[in-house]
Amino acid sequence: LAELALRSTFENFSVMQTSLQGLAGLQVSRLIVGEFSDNQRLQDFERGLLSGLCQVRMEEFVLICFREFEDDTDTLFNCIGNVSTIRLVGLGLKEISEVPVLSKVKQLECKKCHFEDVPAVKLSLFKELRVLRLTKNKRLKTFKQKFEGLSNLEVIDLSENSLTFSRCCSPQFQNCSNLKHLNLSFNSNIRLTGDFANVKNLLYLDLQHTTLVGPG
Repeated sequence: LAELALRSTFENFSVMQTSLQGLAGLQVSRLIVGEFSDNQRLQDFERGLLSGLCQVRMEEFVLICFREFEDDTDTLFNCIGNVSTIRLVGLGLKEISEVPVLSKVKQLECKKCHFEDVPAVKLSLFKELRVLRLTKNKRLKTFKQKFEGLSNLEVIDLSENSLTFSRCCSPQFQNCSNLKHLNLSFNSNIRLTGDFANVKNLLYLDLQHTTLVGPG
């Protein structure tokens, strides 16, 4: 299959878990699982809910519209860590789940989630990551953690959040030498410095509609 969309499909979590287990052996380019924002029968995400996906081969996985996450979902990536592209949209996710060793995720998007600080430490465990998008997370206000050791990372999109931080843009990135695109547009206040030592290959920096504060 090119795409399989399973939104507002399941009556309860038991049916959902059993149905996903029934997909064993399936090969699909894009799998979409979740609810619609105006019709959420299943609001809370439970541990092990995606365990049935361990036997599914897919290139892209989309999880959409779950309000609450039990125990911060340490099992979220257990069966999707080998997927090339993961999109998490409209989730009440406050922290990044445990990242499997040797994860193969190359593109990760977290849109309309509940992060308050950029979870750079956990995200840095996705060693194959090339494109990272954390957008439209209105609770995302601080950037205290550092990205480290993401040698394949080329694109970071942090637009349309509520970020306020200083010393942009070198200290936030350690050993991320291939970063070329950094989008910080539509945020709150960013103090820009002339230090780009850790992002020497940066080609595009977007700060549109973000209030800049001078060095000081």
